[in-house]
Amino acid sequence: MADKKVPLRKEFTKGIIKENPTLVMLLGMCPTLAVTTQAMNGIGMGLATTFVLLGSNIVISLLRKVIPDKVRIPSFIVIIASFVTLIGFVLEGFLPSLYDSLGIYLTLITVNCIIFGRAEMFASKNGVAASI
Repeated sequence: MADKKVPLRKEFTKGIIKENPTLVMLLGMCPTLAVTTQAMNGIGMGLATTFVLLGSNIVISLLRKVIPDKVRIPSFIVIIASFVTLIGFVLEGFLPSLYDSLGIYLTLITVNCIIFGRAEMFASKNGVAASI
């Protein structure tokens, strides 16, 4: 598939405002709401999710022509889980109190429908710049 020639600014604003799954469809709210008993927890979860989303979209976009269709979904899950593991290690090493506060909800980023949906519907079909 050829990359779509959509201006990056338009794609960015569309993803942030018009088609933001959290704001428009309220997807992925459960882990975020569960840990937002304090502002720092909410910010930490938001930044961790953003890191996983950006990292996995970049890798999936780079590998989109290499990953066979039959193993596409398991491949996406492995890539996303790798970034969740990485952010877990970083938080545990540098911000252990935040890591403890987020608890099991941090690992639930792996199965967050926002992350997986973005990988399936956008990063697997577009270039790196647009996927970011």
